[in-house]
Amino acid sequence: MTKLLLAVAVLLLSACTSNGGPPAESVDPALEALVDSLIPGLERLSGLERREPLRMAMQSRDEARAYIERQLDKELPPERIDAIRKSYAALGLMADTLDLRSLLLELYTEQVIGYYDPETDRLYVIEGVDRELLRPVLVHELVHALQDQHVNLDSLIASDAGVDEVVLGSNDRQTAAQAAIEGHATLVMLAFLAEQMSGRQIDPLALPNPAMQLGSSMQAQNSQFPVFRRAPAIIRETMIFPYVSGAGFVHTVWTARGAPTFTDLIPTSTEQVLHPQERYVEAVDEPTTLALAVPEGWQPVYGNVLGEYETRIWLREHLGVSASRASQGWDGDAFHLLASAQGDTVLVWWSVWDDEEAARRFADAAARVPANGGAMQVRRATVGGMPAVSVTRRVSGAEVPPELPPRIVE
Repeated sequence: MTKLLLAVAVLLLSACTSNGGPPAESVDPALEALVDSLIPGLERLSGLERREPLRMAMQSRDEARAYIERQLDKELPPERIDAIRKSYAALGLMADTLDLRSLLLELYTEQVIGYYDPETDRLYVIEGVDRELLRPVLVHELVHALQDQHVNLDSLIASDAGVDEVVLGSNDRQTAAQAAIEGHATLVMLAFLAEQMSGRQIDPLALPNPAMQLGSSMQAQNSQFPVFRRAPAIIRETMIFPYVSGAGFVHTVWTARGAPTFTDLIPTSTEQVLHPQERYVEAVDEPTTLALAVPEGWQPVYGNVLGEYETRIWLREHLGVSASRASQGWDGDAFHLLASAQGDTVLVWWSVWDDEEAARRFADAAARVPANGGAMQVRRATVGGMPAVSVTRRVSGAEVPPELPPRIVE
């Protein structure tokens, strides 16, 4: 949903956030020695050499919570988080009464025991954590530190903002970039732990594709955490996606290229992450960018891109797992939550598809989604010569804006 939402590790009990941390505190020399001992193996497994010393700092859990709260307020000020809640409630993916800020704050702080901050180039470790529990977290976060010495992590997951005719955000691109970042660190961590257990060097490519194994185990492990367990599926799924599908994406690309890489792992859509062989390795299928027009008399409250992955979640939540297939063939989408001066609120969602069959399959599935108290219309159309589908849901009031087809941004 947002950069910050995607910045929290669940299974790995770690986080990769940005925009500044607290002042550094002294670090246990034994911990520094442990970090130094881990680096050579991580350089080999990740394909990234250390270019400069890695800095560390200790944090109390209260300090970590205060930092996360500051970052949450910066990334998601009250107006924005309220607009996100309204939009996803209009899609039937969370309750309109949900206190989203409180839930995210609890969720972020429920499990975190360490994180790497790209802005301060520093690895933060929570005080009092058992060293054995800390080791896989250190491995994962040290990979982020190595990544950041080769690529600006902040720039990879930076959000775009637009006005009026342009989509307000780039959720799907951010999710895809986060999948490359976290997937790379996860795959390296799995290989490192395999080496620790076997006592010999492991080629990450020799590991089974993690996407086939991690999904159910992460869901099972995280079900023990109360806040995660009660979070809406859209939040649970998007938190896990970068680690599970991201690791599968990196494994597939590495296998095709025959060597570890990171700096050229730049997926631009979750479609590429979900279908790495067909949509990224064999031919890079770039998503189509749609600009939505704002009808006269209406104002955009929030807008973004769902992408294939969140479209899949939407279908599965309303129609069951079998309906997920209707998200395949996605080529681009954008939605606006619009409000009129009279208090009417409407969600308008446009998508374009690879071919007529994919558009028909999605439109047929979307037409079966319950409106949940608000009128909903699904229409087939053509945008820029591409098969398209519009979904319009009236959230409140009686008026619906005139249908204005989007344009394709070249």
